[in-house]
Amino acid sequence: MDMEEQPTDGVFEELFPGGRLRSAFVNLRDLDPVSAGHAELTQAENDLLAALRFEKRRRDWLGGRLAAKRAVLRLAAGSGACGWCPKSPRAVEILPGPTREPHVQAPGSRDPSQLQVSISHSGQLAGAVACCREDGRIGFDMECVEPVEPALYSLAFLPTEIQAIDSVPVPVRTSWIHAFWTAKEAVSKALGTGLTTSLHDIALSLPVGARPTETIPDCLLARVRAGSRVDHALFTVHTHQIGGYVLSLAAPSQPGDQARRGEARRREA
Repeated sequence: MDMEEQPTDGVFEELFPGGRLRSAFVNLRDLDPVSAGHAELTQAENDLLAALRFEKRRRDWLGGRLAAKRAVLRLAAGSGACGWCPKSPRAVEILPGPTREPHVQAPGSRDPSQLQVSISHSGQLAGAVACCREDGRIGFDMECVEPVEPALYSLAFLPTEIQAIDSVPVPVRTSWIHAFWTAKEAVSKALGTGLTTSLHDIALSLPVGARPTETIPDCLLARVRAGSRVDHALFTVHTHQIGGYVLSLAAPSQPGDQARRGEARRREA
C-alpha cells in the first residue's frame, strides 16, 4: 500500500451515473488560513473563519469549505444539477445548518435547496461530496489510517462489529477499524441529526455472503435503530482505501445496490 497516495477528485462517482454526484479534495498543506480571509469565501464564510481561534481548526475548516465549493461547481458544470449553474466559488455559500451540518446557499441567486454537501477532513487532506437531494441524503467521512487503542472499540462498535474486526488478519485490522468508524460517521451525517444519534444506534454488517478478507469491505450495510427519529433506516455504505486514507460514503439503500457496486468494482479491475 502506497501511504503517499491520496484521494483525488472522482472518488465514488462511478456509483452515481449521469454525473449525479461529484467529489473534490484539497491538500491542507497548500492552504494559508490567514485571519484576513480567503478570496474564494463569501463575507459570511470569512467571518466564520476569522472566529476560529486555532490555526489547525482554521486550516481544516477552510479546506473543507473549499472542497465542498469545488464539488458543487463540478456537479453543476457536469449535469446542471438542480437547474443551478454557479460560475465561481464565491457564488456558492456553505453555512452551518440547525444541527451544524453544511447547507448550500446562493447569495443573490436562486435557492439551491435541492443541493447537499458532506464534508470531512483528516491528516493533511480535506474532502467533500455534493449531490442532489432527490437521490436521498448522503454522508461522507474519511480518516487517516493510524493505530487505534482497542479499548476504544466499545465507544462506537457493537459486539457483532467487534467480532468482525477481530476476525481479520492483524496487519489489516487497523484499516477495518477505520472502515467501520467512517461508515458510522458517514451514516450519522446522512441522517442529518447531528449528535442526537449515537453510533451504537447504527448497526453495520457485511452484505449477504461476504466474508472478512485482507482488504476492507467495499460495501457495508447499515441499519439505524428503530425510534432514532430518522426518515430512512437502511443505508448502503461504500468504502475505499486509497493510500493511507479510508473513505466512506453512505446513501439510502436502493434495490440493486450490491449488484451495481460489484459491476463498478469489476470495471475498475
